[in-house]
Amino acid sequence: MSALNSLNPKLETLCNKNGMCVTVMDIGATIVSIKVPVDGEDKREVLLGLEDPSQWLTQQCFFNATIGRFANRIANSKFTIDGVEYKLDSGAKHCLHGGIEGFDKRRFTLLSKTDNSLTYVISSPDMDMGFPGNFELTVVFSLNDSNELDMHYIGKTDKKTYACITNHAYFNLNGKNSSILNHTLKIDSDSFLPLDETSIPTGEVRKVENTAFDFRKPKTIGQDFRKDDQMTACLGYDHPFLIDGDLNKSFIKLTSDDGKLSLEVATDYPAFQLYSGNYINEGTNRIIARDDGQVYKNQSGLCIEPEFYPDCPHMPQFSHLNPIITPNTPLDRHIVYKFK
Repeated sequence: MSALNSLNPKLETLCNKNGMCVTVMDIGATIVSIKVPVDGEDKREVLLGLEDPSQWLTQQCFFNATIGRFANRIANSKFTIDGVEYKLDSGAKHCLHGGIEGFDKRRFTLLSKTDNSLTYVISSPDMDMGFPGNFELTVVFSLNDSNELDMHYIGKTDKKTYACITNHAYFNLNGKNSSILNHTLKIDSDSFLPLDETSIPTGEVRKVENTAFDFRKPKTIGQDFRKDDQMTACLGYDHPFLIDGDLNKSFIKLTSDDGKLSLEVATDYPAFQLYSGNYINEGTNRIIARDDGQVYKNQSGLCIEPEFYPDCPHMPQFSHLNPIITPNTPLDRHIVYKFK
């Protein structure tokens, strides 16, 4: 406990009239727990979590955290704005999830709490991790009585910059340490972005038809798992799908193995990353599950990460869908999880 407790993490919980409860930690504005009532049983925990709280600081999976300044990858850890090149502090060839010290590793300040909402803020100074502009991010978590959790991201800057904020929740709707490959998945998307061997989009937009990426009709995640050359380098699904970006309709539906619980997600982002947890148990990651004391295996959680196109600073052909942030055009996006 010592490593995390020494930082005095602060937890806040929202509950609705149905008994659904969401717990958020100020470190990383991380969703520590989502418990959903299910007929005939106790509330079901739908997020992966850690038996040893100190592992929140050492795990490398970005478990359930707010991701920023820029979710996903930026090629060669650099981009150019108005002729000025900015080099990012990534510690790797490509910048991933904001750099060496992204928002997932930082403490947010709780601004306010109501019966159904939590509002957090974090400030990132000019050239933080190499990103230009003094950037202030406000994150509002709101829970309603329809079992919907809305995350509202408002990012303000004093200089042109790129910003993309998402949540890196690892879902397992079975409510226990288990594989997600038997979850049923439906995705309302007819296109995805192929990746090179380093997980950077090639610039091609490829139709999902006749590929393993076609989830327009429901199927299990495991049905076509690793049956496409696109899954060789990343060991499974870890790809951006293109969506309508309409908050009034869900773009995805995930259903537990027993069919008792489903999750739908809506967003006004133009894409989302589907990640099948291919590196949960890789390298130094040995994360002990909070429910059974066993090590999480790969594919024990599924991430649904709404966002702009990965590496969008280097894809000007899609710039109308991936706006740059300015003092007059702040980041203003929503992600909504809907449990049924």
